[in-house]
Amino acid sequence: MSDFLTRNRLALVKIEVTPGTDPVPVPATDAVLVEEPRGSPNIEVEQTDEVTGSLDKSQSIVGGGYGQHTGRFFAKGSGVPGTAPEFKPILEAAALGETTLAADSSGTAQAGATGSITLAAGAPATDLTGFVVETTGGTGDGQTRVITAYNTTSKLAAVYPDFTTAPDATTTYTVHAGNLYVPVSVNLKNLTSYLYKKNSGSGNAILEKLIGAAANLSFAIQTRQSGKFTYTLRGQLADPEDVANPTGAVFDSVRPRPLRDADSFLGGNRVCFRNFTLDWGNELVQADCPGETYGYEPARVVSRKPTGRINPQLLTLTARNAFADLVAGTQQKLWLNWGEVDGNRVSMFLPAIAYTGKEDDDLDGISADGLPFEAVGADSWVYLLFW
Repeated sequence: MSDFLTRNRLALVKIEVTPGTDPVPVPATDAVLVEEPRGSPNIEVEQTDEVTGSLDKSQSIVGGGYGQHTGRFFAKGSGVPGTAPEFKPILEAAALGETTLAADSSGTAQAGATGSITLAAGAPATDLTGFVVETTGGTGDGQTRVITAYNTTSKLAAVYPDFTTAPDATTTYTVHAGNLYVPVSVNLKNLTSYLYKKNSGSGNAILEKLIGAAANLSFAIQTRQSGKFTYTLRGQLADPEDVANPTGAVFDSVRPRPLRDADSFLGGNRVCFRNFTLDWGNELVQADCPGETYGYEPARVVSRKPTGRINPQLLTLTARNAFADLVAGTQQKLWLNWGEVDGNRVSMFLPAIAYTGKEDDDLDGISADGLPFEAVGADSWVYLLFW
């Protein structure tokens, strides 16, 4: 009878200071809540073909290889605005850079227009693109928008979608604290992943390490359900170890929130849909190196091609002509923003998506457009905010 139960597994992740050098993650600070964590070696096997006077071939030679860890985690905040979620290392290993607004930035607007608000002169000099601004008083009170561009000198913030009531110099506002993750192409990071297969009996646990790992991400969400990220880590393989069962794992207690009572906009209009998916499309590569234990250097993200799909309810062509947009290559903006409590809200803004097809979807008898798309923009195709 096996004493290794899958629900007893424990996953730890930690960003490496030096790629390929184990930073030794520990349960008290580096544990992350994931579903179905899995680890597997990808060993390369060489088949020889010596002639021996027999039709049978010789035993294969086991060469080097790399390792993979996979799993899922929920889209949720840390519970404290401006404090990163516990899965931050996986986001960074997927070539996402972090910008933190540690506290709310509030003030009275200098001016406003349908598509913009000029923040107070003392507003942050940090680029606030991707952060969420809410009008809290005066003209146009009670509107929540995502900032799509920000002039750090003039403090002019363009927003999406347009304000229903344009703000003016009487409008008060708050730019909410949060942790923003945007694609980057430089200063890429690697992580170390520990997967403990704990022993429910009296023996040791098995520790499977992945060092110098990079990540690919995909995301899926359905109306009335919580969003989930699926991750694939690829990195340098290490020999499994017998270790004592780990103890003292600490996780945040925040529970994810379903997609309801949300801001959902496509092409400037509110949109009703059932499913939304997004794949980062990161290509993970490890360079050859005979000096490494299993012949591979740490992993790198060498290219990406983000793609996704959404299935909004069918509208008249005057309201949404997806076929015309497809043929013309017209780009649209997409924004999803959900969650009821500060510190556990999620905003995902795609400033430019281009449809790559148009499919006929049936949502329980309701017609819908099945719209596969690619996300466009160098290092600016998604703004993922936990606020």
